[in-house]
Parts: sequence; structure tokens; C-alpha cells
Amino acid sequence: MNIIIHKNKFGDRDYFVCLPASYLHGDKRYPVVYVQDGDRLLPVLEDMFDSANGTIAENGREHIIVGVIPQNRLDDYTPWPASALTDGVPAFGGLGEQYLDFLANGLKPYIDDVYRTLPDPVNTCILGVSLGGLISLYAIYKQACFGCAVSISGSLWYPSLIDFMQKHAPCSTASRVLLLSGRMEGAGDPPPLHHSVQCVQQVQLILEQQLFDRDIPLIWDDGGHMDNLHLRFKKALQWIGEVN
Repeated sequence: MNIIIHKNKFGDRDYFVCLPASYLHGDKRYPVVYVQDGDRLLPVLEDMFDSANGTIAENGREHIIVGVIPQNRLDDYTPWPASALTDGVPAFGGLGEQYLDFLANGLKPYIDDVYRTLPDPVNTCILGVSLGGLISLYAIYKQACFGCAVSISGSLWYPSLIDFMQKHAPCSTASRVLLLSGRMEGAGDPPPLHHSVQCVQQVQLILEQQLFDRDIPLIWDDGGHMDNLHLRFKKALQWIGEVN
């Protein structure tokens, strides 16, 4: 494998850093992508890097990828508390703002100090899947350091999210956003998950109004919630490499 992976801990949270092979040669600085559910997505990354000969994006620029491991994703990746979807499972804790504060004001400054990064918002992206996609989208409303967000199969059905977005604006109208989802999202699930496709479409319309000088791509495939993850992730990194 032609990438370098550093695993470490910052405070009480584990994370890993993926560096492109070219990092060892020269003094080039790189954009950074902060990935949620780093432990779950690392195998996807490793497989993709193998097939791409060590490059993080097949088109566009190489990136440093920081994969953050959640302590409790039902807390870390939700913007406010919400009831459990079914009996017998935990409720959503709604500690997303604290988590984003950790990323923006704790981990990111440390990463920028240790590695050769391009630290400005234009070159700083946040990406996640499912609830990770929810908190990644929420991040551009709360932390100005993230100038780019990617939501893959984002849990955009989350209670009151649409209302929040209609009443608030992203930190910067220069933000870039990519949405990826499956046309079978929520099929067979009870509300609110059953409305996943409509929620993604609503989110796109709101973002197009708020980020009026930006295209808000919405890439569909024929899968369900966690299908085609390798392909979705690959498309996301290619898009990030092209827009940075």
C-alpha cells in the first residue's frame, strides 16, 4: 500500500491520519478531509487506495484524511436530543455542537500544527455517512473552519433539521456541499426514515437558496441506506479533489 497511516489519540478520542505517498517527498502542503466513523470507514479507504495506486483522489488534488472515531455516535453526530426511533434502543443525545467544537478548536489546530496542511476553510472538508453525514452538514452552520461538507446517505430525516436549516444560514455563502444518496433510502422503514429521499431533496433546495452562487450536486444511485458505500465514498473524494 502506498499510503501512510498514523493512528493516535487526541485528548480522550482516537483518530487516524492517512497521508498520500507523495507526503514523504518535498514540502508540499495538502487540503484536509475530516471523516466521521473513521474506524468503520478505514477498510473502505484502504481498499480504495490500493486500487488507486496510493492516490487519495483519482482526479484532482491529493488530500490528508483524518478519520475520527466516535465515542458514542448517537450523541456525537446529532445536533440536539431526539427520542429513540424504536423501543429498546437509546435516544439521540444531541451533543453534536460539543463534538464540532472539539474538531474545530481542538483536533484541527493540532493537525495543522503537526502536518503540512492547507488550514483555510476552502481546503478543509468534513465528510460523513448516515448520522455522520448529518453532523457534517450541520458543521457548516456552526463552525466557519469547514468550507466544504459531504453528506453520504445522511440522516437528513432527523427531527427538526429542515426547520433549523430554513431558519439559519451557513457560516459562509462560499461553502461547498455534496449530497450522495440512494433512491431506496428509507424504503420499508417507518417515519421519519421513510421520508429520507424527500428530506434529501428538501435539503438540496434549501442549500441552493442559501448558497446561491454554488451548485449543490446531489448524486443518486439505486441502492439503499448503506449500499454502494465504496462507490459513494470514491465519488465524494473525487468531487472534493476537483472543487478544492
